[in-house]
Amino acid sequence: MSDALLPIPQEWKQLLTPFVSCFTKPQFNNFCQTTTAMAASQYSSINRWAVLAGKHQSTLNDFLTISPWDDADLHNRLSWITSRRVKDVYVGIIDDTLSHKPYAKKMEHTGWFYDGLTKKEQHGHSIVTHGVHSRELGFVPFDEQLYKKDGRSKNDIACAMIQRTRRYVKPPLYAVDSWYSNDQVLNTIRAQGSHYITEIKSNRNATIDGKRRFVREHERHIKNKQWIMVKIKDGVYRYFQTSAFITCLGNVNLVFSQKYDDDEKKWTDTYYLITDIYSLGGERVIELFLLRGGIEGFHRESKQQLGFEDYQLRNSRGIERYLFLVLLVYVLLLLLCQKQMRESFEPKTIGELRQHLKAECYTTLLQQAKRKSREELLQISKKLAFAL
Repeated sequence: MSDALLPIPQEWKQLLTPFVSCFTKPQFNNFCQTTTAMAASQYSSINRWAVLAGKHQSTLNDFLTISPWDDADLHNRLSWITSRRVKDVYVGIIDDTLSHKPYAKKMEHTGWFYDGLTKKEQHGHSIVTHGVHSRELGFVPFDEQLYKKDGRSKNDIACAMIQRTRRYVKPPLYAVDSWYSNDQVLNTIRAQGSHYITEIKSNRNATIDGKRRFVREHERHIKNKQWIMVKIKDGVYRYFQTSAFITCLGNVNLVFSQKYDDDEKKWTDTYYLITDIYSLGGERVIELFLLRGGIEGFHRESKQQLGFEDYQLRNSRGIERYLFLVLLVYVLLLLLCQKQMRESFEPKTIGELRQHLKAECYTTLLQQAKRKSREELLQISKKLAFAL
């Protein structure tokens, strides 16, 4: 096919250059064209990216599935670059999300998983994500891994991510949901020198004042006047705080938390939060746990903006590489956002940054158009309409 149709904006090229040593020259060209298409095109299909790259679809497909570049080397380079740019890290976050694949019959490692949005079992891939919350950039992803039912458990994956990321950033605290509130994950966090805040399920046994019951049973003994009401972020909460003993975890700081629902005019179901920081007040425990929302924002934006769920690759290697490139593009967009915020003091969303890159591509194309014939311009415009 012809040369690349999509020019790479200079500011984006500067972000990609540090990865050149991870590839051969042809591989790096494919890497640059694929990540630029991910960032600038509104579509997330390999055939449309191939048009923008001036390549055959099979070339990009092979780059993701069989090309012999070192995935770990690229991952380590991104983690190192990110750690140099992300400051004031104070919370690590782990969660998993569902990549919906209702009609995928031949994709490796699909299965039925619980979907927190629909509250039903859905068919697709379960993907574990780990990242950190920083004061300047909010949530920044560091790791993403496809869960395989015949491989490591989600808890094993989470523990490995915690240990790996420790080489680059050292969150003093982790906030995780009830799935990861087991002693394996929490003890791994503590072994790395960090603390935790986690939600536990209502049927978890806890000993308070010498009485061992389910935590929901303890809640029934809280008197109305013992609840403390506070305003946190965009909502009104109330909490009750006490010390408790939980098997395998020892003594913990336990916070019963409820949010007021303005629409229903009532308090929501209770969240049972525990932390191994005994001096932390209930209000601060809730504030720090709510930072978990950042990872949900990453999952939402990567699905809506970067085609997180749009892959049609069958083998797990290609799928994992695709998902990692989505993470890489998201992180580079964050770093570009950081740069522009420092220069103009105008925060930009991921969507706005993608539009900015797209406009930069168009500007360069218009400059190049002066040297093209009318027939060539017609061909270019048709391809752009298809691919951008």
